[in-house]
Amino acid sequence: MRPLTFINGVLLGSAGALGAVLGVILFFRWVLTGDASLDQTVVQSGLPLGEIARDMCIFMGLASLALAAFWGELKRRPWRLVADYLHFVALGGVLVFFFAEPAALVRDFGFLAVAAVTGVFIYGIFSRTGWAARWSHWLGD
Repeated sequence: MRPLTFINGVLLGSAGALGAVLGVILFFRWVLTGDASLDQTVVQSGLPLGEIARDMCIFMGLASLALAAFWGELKRRPWRLVADYLHFVALGGVLVFFFAEPAALVRDFGFLAVAAVTGVFIYGIFSRTGWAARWSHWLGD
């Protein structure tokens, strides 16, 4: 197994586990609020349902991209570079979303978008000049 396949697999498992756990929390929150006979102190403790649903969707989306990147690397599909690139840009977006200052969130997402587009242009230049093929051969791809 190649190193990028392993990294994609680890990220797939991590993002999938986070998304699944948040889904389980949402499910039990929904079940417990539907029955008035259950103790409601845990359920009505101010757990933000909107934020949990949003985070679940974020991590399930990241897991979907990781699955595509993992499958592409595992089967050596021609579209694997695009899947890997989208996966790592999305991972950067998730890191910016959760760890950036709220006041600088738009600026940081703009910087990430500019960096992602710049990366595409740099790869395009390297692939047209033959440097990408040389690096691919050197890395054993």
